Amino acid sequence: MTQQLSEAAEVFRGATVYGLMPMGEAPYAGIEAAKHLSIQALFPGKGLREPINSGRASFRRCTLSEIPTLFISGEIRADLLLLQVSTPDENGRMSLGVSVDYMRAVLAQDPIVVAEVNPQMPFTCGDTALLPEEVDFVVNANRGPQVVRAADTDETDDVDRTIAGNIAGLISSGAVLQAGIGALPDLVFTELSHLYDLGIHSGIITDGVRPLIERGVVTNATKKVLPGKTVTTMAAGTRSFYGFLDHNPLVEFHPCSFTHALDVLAAIDGLVAINSVLQVDINGSANAEQIGGRVISTPGGLPDFARGASAAKGGMSIIALRAATKGGAVSNIVTTFGRGVPTTIGAQDIDYVVTEYGVARLRNKSPAQRALELSAVAHPDFRAALRRGETFNRTMENS
Repeated sequence: MTQQLSEAAEVFRGATVYGLMPMGEAPYAGIEAAKHLSIQALFPGKGLREPINSGRASFRRCTLSEIPTLFISGEIRADLLLLQVSTPDENGRMSLGVSVDYMRAVLAQDPIVVAEVNPQMPFTCGDTALLPEEVDFVVNANRGPQVVRAADTDETDDVDRTIAGNIAGLISSGAVLQAGIGALPDLVFTELSHLYDLGIHSGIITDGVRPLIERGVVTNATKKVLPGKTVTTMAAGTRSFYGFLDHNPLVEFHPCSFTHALDVLAAIDGLVAINSVLQVDINGSANAEQIGGRVISTPGGLPDFARGASAAKGGMSIIALRAATKGGAVSNIVTTFGRGVPTTIGAQDIDYVVTEYGVARLRNKSPAQRALELSAVAHPDFRAALRRGETFNRTMENS
C-alpha cells in the first residue's frame, strides 16, 4: 500500500503520514510524493533516514513507550490507518503479524482502517488479533511483507566478534535478554549456546533468536512476566523466520505500551538490555541519534530498556560501540558531543560500556571513576588525549 499511497500522493495533498521504522524503501517519502505529503517519522529506520536528512521528512524525538500516549491523548489524530495483516482464521480474525507496536492506541481512535491481507504475513500469537468489525476496507497484497536479510556473521570483522565476546562474557544462565537489530546482536546470540534457561523480552526480534529457541537455550523459564514466552512488539527477518513465527505459541507479540513500560521491565529479574550507540562521552552519557550532522535514529526503545534493565533486580544495561571509526582516525568515546547532538541516555541508565578493548563498568561509579573506566576502553591512540581533556579534568575536579 505504500507504493499506492506514493502514486496517489496528490489526492492526499496536505495529509500528514506517520511511520515507524520502515526497514525497506518508503516510496511515500520520495521526491515527488513529498511535494504533497507531510512525512513524520516516529522512528526513522533505514527507509526514512535519507528523506529526513534531505529535508523531505521530519521526525518526532520520543521513546517508543511514549508513542501510544500521543494517540491516546489525542495529540496525534489518525483519520486513516493502513495495515498489512495476515489472512483471516476460521473466525475471520486477522493478525497484525510482525508489527503490533502502537497500533492498538491508533485503533482506539476508530479511524478508517484499510487492511492489506498478505498470505505471507504470519499469524502471530499474543495481542495481535484484528477483528472483522475493526476493518473498513480489505485489499490484497501484491508482494510479501518486508524481508530483512539475516545478518551474515561470516562477513563481520574481528572488531565485531571481539565486542560480541565481551558482551557475552557478562551474561549468565537465566538472564532475560533485549537486543536490537543487526550483526552485533546476532553475534552475541551465537556466543550464548552454552547457557541455559535464557529469556527474551525485547522491542524487536530477528532470525538470530531462532536457533536459541529451537535448541532449548531460550526457555523463558525464569521469567515472572509472561513466563515461558519470548515477548516482543516487532519482528524483522527472512521469510523462513516469518514461517517460524506463524502460529508459534512460544513467541508472543504485544503493544509497546506493555513491552516498553518501565514498571513491566523493572519487574523482570535479570533483564539484560544490549544496545549499540554512536558515541559515549567521558561522563558516561550516550548518543545513539546523530553523527556528522546526520540524523541516524531517534531514541526509540533504547531509553526504555536501558532504564528498565538498570532498575530490574539483577538487571544490567549494556551499551556497545566500536572504540573508533574511519580506520581508527575518529574516536567514538569523546570528551563532549558536538553542538546540537542530543543525549539519548545518561550515565545513570548505563551499567556497562563495551568496546573491542574491554568493558567499562559504570554502575555506582563517581564521575571521575567513570571517566577512567571509559578512557581505558577507548582506542589506544586517544586515551592520553581523553585523560588530558578539559571535560575529563573538570570531571575529576568535581568528583
